[in-house]
Formats: sequence, C-alpha cells, structure tokens
Amino acid sequence: MKTTLFCILLLLSGIVSAQTIDHPSFKARSGSISNITRIERTAENTRVYIHAIFRPHWWIMEDGDTYLEDAATGKKYLFKSAEGIELKKEVYMPDSGTMDYVLVFEPLPSETQTIHFLNPTDPEGNIYDISLAPQKKKDSFPLATIKGNWFKTDGSGSWEYGVYDSISILNNRIYTNENIRKKGKRIEMTLKDRESQEEMTLSFTPQKDGTCKIQQKGAEELVYSKERTPITQVAAEPDFKQFFRQDSTYLQGYINGYDPRLGFDTGLIYLSNELTREDYPTVIQIAPNGSFSCRFIINHPIESSVVLGHNWIPFYIEPGQTLTMYIDWEAVMARSRARDHYFPIRNTAYMGPSASLSYLLKDFDNLITYRYEDLSKSQKTLTPDQYKEHMKPIIAQWKQVADSVSQIYQPSLKAVHLIKNKVDLQAGSMLFDFLMSRDYYAKQDSTNQVLKVKEDDSYYSFLKDMPLNDIAVLANTNASTFINRFEYMDLFRKAYPGLSFSLSDSIDCTYPEKSLLTFLKEKGVKLNDEQEKIRLKQEKLAGTSAKIIIKEVIDENKKIASLYEKEQKLVQEYETLYSKETKTKEKSQQDKDRSAINMNRKYNFKKDSIIAQLYPIPNPLLWQIAKVRSLNFDLGNIKDSQIAHEYVDSIKQIFTEPFLAAEAERVLEKTHPKDRARSYQLPEGKATEVFRNIIKNHSGKVLFVDFWATTCGPCRAGIEATADLRKKYKDHPEFQFIYITSQKDSPEKDYQKYVEKNLKGEACYYVSEAEFNYLRQLFQFNGIPHYELVEKDGSISKERLSSYNIRKYLDNHFEGKAE
Repeated sequence: MKTTLFCILLLLSGIVSAQTIDHPSFKARSGSISNITRIERTAENTRVYIHAIFRPHWWIMEDGDTYLEDAATGKKYLFKSAEGIELKKEVYMPDSGTMDYVLVFEPLPSETQTIHFLNPTDPEGNIYDISLAPQKKKDSFPLATIKGNWFKTDGSGSWEYGVYDSISILNNRIYTNENIRKKGKRIEMTLKDRESQEEMTLSFTPQKDGTCKIQQKGAEELVYSKERTPITQVAAEPDFKQFFRQDSTYLQGYINGYDPRLGFDTGLIYLSNELTREDYPTVIQIAPNGSFSCRFIINHPIESSVVLGHNWIPFYIEPGQTLTMYIDWEAVMARSRARDHYFPIRNTAYMGPSASLSYLLKDFDNLITYRYEDLSKSQKTLTPDQYKEHMKPIIAQWKQVADSVSQIYQPSLKAVHLIKNKVDLQAGSMLFDFLMSRDYYAKQDSTNQVLKVKEDDSYYSFLKDMPLNDIAVLANTNASTFINRFEYMDLFRKAYPGLSFSLSDSIDCTYPEKSLLTFLKEKGVKLNDEQEKIRLKQEKLAGTSAKIIIKEVIDENKKIASLYEKEQKLVQEYETLYSKETKTKEKSQQDKDRSAINMNRKYNFKKDSIIAQLYPIPNPLLWQIAKVRSLNFDLGNIKDSQIAHEYVDSIKQIFTEPFLAAEAERVLEKTHPKDRARSYQLPEGKATEVFRNIIKNHSGKVLFVDFWATTCGPCRAGIEATADLRKKYKDHPEFQFIYITSQKDSPEKDYQKYVEKNLKGEACYYVSEAEFNYLRQLFQFNGIPHYELVEKDGSISKERLSSYNIRKYLDNHFEGKAE
C-alpha cells in the first residue's frame, strides 16, 4: 500500500522519474559544432550529452549561458554545471577534432515533450524543436518513405525529383504537396504547380535495394536512386554560338533544414557587369518552408554563387534559363564549422538546362585548388622566376586533371571549353597574384633579399598561353579578378614614364602672377625665414615657365605644408581668386578635354604595343574589355559632351564584338546623360522601406551615408579620416553623417567597441543581414565602403563622394553654417 501511494505521489509531482533519449531528433539548428547524442531526464536534473566536432587545435568554449526552453510554454530551464569541460575557458580540440562532455540543466516536467537548446551568445549554438518522445523504429507515414532527392540511374546523374515536407520539385518547377496516400506498395502524391496552379499526380514504388520506381501520370515508370552516381554519360552539346544575349534568368530552389528561427530570410547573389564594373547584387527571398527564388538580368552565361551568411554555394546559368537548386543546410554548417574556404559544400543538387555544367564547375574547382597560405609563403621565399618554376608542375597537374575530366565531358564542347578556361584563368591569376603583395612584404621585412628581386618582362611570358582572345572567359567566376590583374599589371608602367622618375629629374613648372606665399603675407600671415626665401624666389619667377628639380619641389612643399594645414580658409580663397584671374588665359573646356583624350590615346598606343609583344593575336578581346572597363573613369574626366562622344566613337572602332560597342554607348549615356538631373528618387519596394526607416529621424537634412563594417580596413580608415569633420558638423541643422553596418559583417562586441572609440554620439545603425542585403541591392554595391549622399528632399544625389572628398563638398555647401 505504501509503495502504491509513493508511485501515485511521484506521478502527481509532474517530474519524470528517469528517461533516456538517444540521438534525439530536432527540426532545425544554427550550427553543427555541438551535437546532442543523448538526453537523460531525472527528478534532479536534465543531462545533455554533447559530441563536439570542430577544426583540430582550434578552441571551443562553454560559458554557462546555454539554457533549455519548453517549446510549448516558453519556460526556461537554466544551466547548472558541466562535466568533462571547464567553463569559460578556451578548450583546444585534439587531433581527432572531436570532444565529448555533458551539460547539466534544471529538471524538466514530465509533460514537456519538445525543447529548444539555446545559447544567446553563440550564433552557432541553437537547436530547435528537440523531441523528447521515444524514437520509433520505423516511421510508417508514407512521406517519410519517399522523402528526399531522387536521381536518374542511367549514368547522367540527373536530379529529377525532390520530395519534402510541404513542397516537391520536378520538371524544373516547384509544387505544393496537396495530398499523399498509400495504395498497397505504391505511394501516390497529388501536387499543385506553385505558379500555374495545375495539379499532377506522381506514383512511387519503393524497392528493397533502396531505389524507387517513380512515374508521372502518362509517362514511363523509371528507377531512381537517392545517391547521385558518378557521371558516365554526357549529352552532346555544341560550343557557345551567341555568347552575348541580354535576358532575365530565374533562380529558385529549396534549403533542406531551413527554419526562420535560424535568423535569416534572405540570401544574396553578388552580381556584376564585368564589362563596366557595375555591381547589381540581388536579394534571394527565402520562404518559411525553405523554398527560395529571385530573378535577375545577365548579359551572358555566368558562374556565380548563392550566398547564405559567409557560405557561397556555386551555380552556372545562361540568359533566359531557369535553374533550380537544392541546398543541404547540414552540409552548409559542416563547411562553416570546418573554418576552411576550400571545404566543399556537399549534397548540392541542380535541375535545369545548365544543371550538368553547374555540377561540373562546382566539382572541378575542388580539383585545382591553390591555398592562400601557400601563395603567401611563396611571395616571401621565392623570386619571380623561382615562383614560375614552382608553379610549372602544379599547373601541369591541373591540366592533366582537366584532360581527364574533359574525356568524360567530351560530347559537350561547351563543357570542355569551360574546363580549359578555368585552368588557364586559375594559372594566370596565381602568377599575377604572386606579384601583388611583395612590395608590402618588402617594407615589413627590409632584410629579405628575395623580396628585393623584381620581375623582368620575361615573367609575363605566361600571357601568351592565356585565353585573352576568348570572350567565353567572362563566364568564369575568376574572370573579373583576372581581367583586373591584366589591365593593371606593373608592366604597363612603361606606358607612363612620368610614374617612374628620379628625384634628380626635372619637370616644367609655370609660376602664377601672385604666389600663394605672397597672398598669405598680404593677409597678415607670418612667414618663417625658409618660407620667405621661397616666396622671394617665386616672386622673381612670377608669370614665367621654368624647369625645376623634383627634389626641390618636394623639399619646398615640406617647408610650407604647415601653412596649408593652418590657413585652409585663406588657401581656398586664394585658389578661388586665382582661378578667376586666370580663367581668360586658360584653354577652353573643349581644348582641355581634347588634350586629355589625346594623352589617353598616347598611353593606350604604348600599352597596345606592349600587348603586341606579349600576345600573338593583335587587339585581343580581353584587352578590348579592359578599355570598356576604363571608360567610366576616362569619361568622368571629360566635361564636354561632344568630346566625350568623339572619344567613345574612336574607342568603338577597335571593338570586334558589337556588344562591347553597345556597352560603351551605355556608359557614355550614364556619364553624359541628356537628362542632367542631379538626383533621383528611390523606387518603391522593400529595400526603400528599409532605408527610409533608417533615415526617417533625419528628415530635412543632407545625409552622408557610409556603409561600412568593422571587418573592413578601408572602411575604418575612412571613418577615422573624417573625425575632425564629424566634430565640426556635429548637431548641424542641415547636415548629418549616417553610419550603417550589418550584424553579419560587424560582430556585436567588435561593433560596440569600435563605435565607443570612434563613432560615439554619431547616428549609427546596426541592421540585420537581411536588411543590409536589401540596401546592397537598392544602391547596387557589392563591396564596402560605399557612400551615398541623400538630398534634403530624400532624393539620392548623383554626385560621387567618399570619406576622402566630402570635406570639399561640405566647405562649398555648408561653410560658415556649422555650429
């Protein structure tokens, strides 16, 4: 009787006497470093067994902030202790990269069936909807039997079907699951097309070997596997016929394991026009069920990536196509915990006309890697010639791999073409990149004799093997990097003799009728003896031209530099007066612009000659592209519209691709528009709503908006360069500095520390990753820092300002009005 009473009281207490759940299932998690292998429930506590997986010799830390939350009630059950790991200490992972320990929490009541494992200080430490119910040996629900991806077994590796909780993918379209039922050994599903709302029926017959026979109504029943087998059959495909073809594309797909509680509902594609350097990042909308989609316009086939957080999942698409992707969130997290840029994101699947090329280019990248740390070591230990020798066997190995893969893909001439270009651009980029940081390293280590050895012209002989005349290079993900290195290679310095000079060289100098020093003296500024000596010399030469030694110019500027800093207002007054006095003596704007373009032609002719010595084909396509890419800058320096049109007309004569000429005309219209509007209104939409919500408290002011990040060195340098300006214009009635960064790019602790030190009291906005994605799309920038000027009426100025030229703008518009 006493025993029975005790049991009843125990049950009524609502506390579980003892329960063990091995490998509990869960719905979603933000990271996969901490893996729960067992949960033990007793009347005293809840023990959570952790199997940690992380990069060997990197550290993890348990700080005691983690807690359990009842999914039904929201009640928290706090951390009590840890076993097998010391709290608040950096614990380094062993060689195995794994570690086991136990976290102990308060006891859970018996009615709790689902919990969340939450860590408010660790973005990778949350696990949602952990089931405490005993695991069934076999889930008999029909969907569980057929859920997942199904691939053809004919050697093509084609992904044909994807079946998930609420949606299915087939025919390169996304369908909503309407009904599922079991008929004997067959499982039938009724689906509805998400776009057209048309219904269709699928039947599945699971096989004992794990495969499945699948049939669409009215079509042949075929056998499919959940494992994508190696490619043995490739469809025949011609090479590129019309490479340039501007059209919209549609990217859609599904993220398996996604949940809105993971903290993001958008992804991003960092798109660019490689011909003009224009960015147009595009936001990917992610629905609560894990499906995603976006539409964007491209000019030619591209290899790009879906970006989720810091993870890049590649794809290949052509104008006018629809591509469907499957992304495994567990695989994304495995890459994230590896902390390795080269770690592959597995299980990605593609469906659509270019699916096979997406697989090919993604997998091939992993076969021709060259790590940054290897490059950095080579830059410090090898001369340029030694590095070329070092790279020969590596490049030869890449080409052997390319030959082997090409044998498999031989029926597809386009695939073989892309494979060859990928190897060539990888090799060329590495040879260019080797030269980039050597000067920086040489300044850091002046005793390193290797870094004092400069490359000679023969180093660039590798360019003769590069596909400089192949427009299909633009499809490659490394195209922009390679072209950038090519168009700005050090060898082109020969075309600008003025950039390489000796301090003993002389330059032509025209002295003004009244020198700055004389002007300052007349205004009552006291000059020291050295400055007075320079002033007297300039007075003697007033209004004449003479040759002057460069070293003398530098020495004189050092002696008067303090005056420029101290007497900025008088210096600006002098410049204004002097420009008025000499206006009638200056050349007309047309003459100055003609002189500028003639100088450009002169430099281009010299660079053309350098290219002719390096490459067997004259005027290769990538060199033509380089000239289109420079137009934004060149035309920005030409004020006269007629001269700008003449310059573009002359450049167009060298283009062998009509699309390049069309892009040159578009750049011209952008820099010299018929509509001379100084600003534009933002389009209505989600992105504009995000931005207006940020600036709404600063209406009626001109706003200088700085998009930045703590992880961006140039961003920080720009902010620090304007410290005095921000102090001067603080609380200005007509002007305001605005600073916007994201939680992704500026970790919270670093953000708070930096703002406290450098931006205290400023208008700073710390937005979510999704909001920052929308702002990237709105203002079309991939990289940061990025700056925008908002007019008082809320329109966006077309004037291009930065943290380094904002001072002149402020002096011109608000001088004398600062409080």
